Amino acid sequence: MLSWLWVLVFRCCLRVSISTGAFHLTPEQRRFKDLLTAYPTLASYWNFEACRCDEAGVEKAMGVFSHGEPIMAAFFRRVWSGNDAHSFGFIDAVTALGPEDLQMIHGWAKVPFFP
Repeated sequence: MLSWLWVLVFRCCLRVSISTGAFHLTPEQRRFKDLLTAYPTLASYWNFEACRCDEAGVEKAMGVFSHGEPIMAAFFRRVWSGNDAHSFGFIDAVTALGPEDLQMIHGWAKVPFFP
């Protein structure tokens, strides 16, 4: 009886942890999500459960972001979409971003991926 109870508890715990985790994300989406964790303001525009970006929300917020945030938002949107639809100025990035931001972009550029 006790072993049956443990099996039931284990199955329930397993089901809960899997259904609330990010098991459905591709490895590239997980890497992208990990990059975004350093940018909580920008991360709030991505819904990883639905695997989508709130493009309208990002556009609306571009005018109120700090100086570096629009640059990082453009970078993340281009990586997410995998195309050049969003403006990202390399010169703007190099002159405006701090070393941590530039290191993150450099790290991505060395081994690029697209979610």
